[in-house]
Amino acid sequence: MIFLPAERIILTVSLALTVVCAFLAWDKGVTVSLDDYRFAILFAPAMVAVGQFYRHVRKDERIAITAHMLPLFILYSVPASIFNILLLPRPAAPIDAMLVRMDAWFGYSWPAACAWISQYPLLSDVLRQIYTLTLIQILLSLLLLGLANDRRRLHAGALALVFASLITFFCWALFPSSGASAYWTLAPEVDRIVRPVVNSAYGAELNRLLVEGVKDVSSLKTTGLIGFPSFHTVMALMSLIVLWPYRPLRYPIIAVNTALLPAILIHGGHNLMDVFGGTLITFISWRLGLLVFDAEERRPTREKAARRTSTPDIEAGAATAG
Repeated sequence: MIFLPAERIILTVSLALTVVCAFLAWDKGVTVSLDDYRFAILFAPAMVAVGQFYRHVRKDERIAITAHMLPLFILYSVPASIFNILLLPRPAAPIDAMLVRMDAWFGYSWPAACAWISQYPLLSDVLRQIYTLTLIQILLSLLLLGLANDRRRLHAGALALVFASLITFFCWALFPSSGASAYWTLAPEVDRIVRPVVNSAYGAELNRLLVEGVKDVSSLKTTGLIGFPSFHTVMALMSLIVLWPYRPLRYPIIAVNTALLPAILIHGGHNLMDVFGGTLITFISWRLGLLVFDAEERRPTREKAARRTSTPDIEAGAATAG
């Protein structure tokens, strides 16, 4: 089997995280069920097999890199998600009160933002849908890059997302936070109209998990644990960065992300500082992704020579800077 450097890195990180998760689950006595991840676990190997077929037999690297990167990134999300849960409980006190005070410097308040949007229920519903489609947006971005055979931006972007998630875990592990929704309690009428995806009740549950932890991963009813930094912000901005050279796609992504900012704040229950943190991590991770990709391309290995022989059109994709 032939894996390109970025594919190999993501696969290696996924396997390493799996080993870490197994140790943490054993050490903490946490039950881990993979039922909720069955699709990813079955989908990834099947698509990688398709990618290998197109890399070895059909010699179509455009399809091969697409068929590899999407499932590998989805597969990485399984141990990454479980690892985040297994970091519970966190001994340090949450930093949400400090983040709320910093938000006030910019005149931002989550309850005030929710109270304002409650005057426009239809707009709130639109923002809710945009917020829930953030993951689909980044996956579509990777898909489009693969179909364009833009291997540099595809692989650098995927690596950047992995690096960003690891940096996010590290920040949250040291300075846990659950977001603005865990600090504030919305007025009942505002909560009824806005119906935030991450509401005050959800935030209270996150605060409980920070203290008590979890004994069974499958019993967890939350879809995300991290307040600061905002990984939704990372996914949104990374979609824009990787597709920036493609002018017909640039402007629709800008429009979607313009709406996504208030959606992350209101429906994600985030502090403004969470978005700032996610923005900083995005640009750092993108630079790291490019550096790692370019360093691997300059590396003279026997595997790379063999890859040139077996898939001559890979280099054409590598030359697409976009």
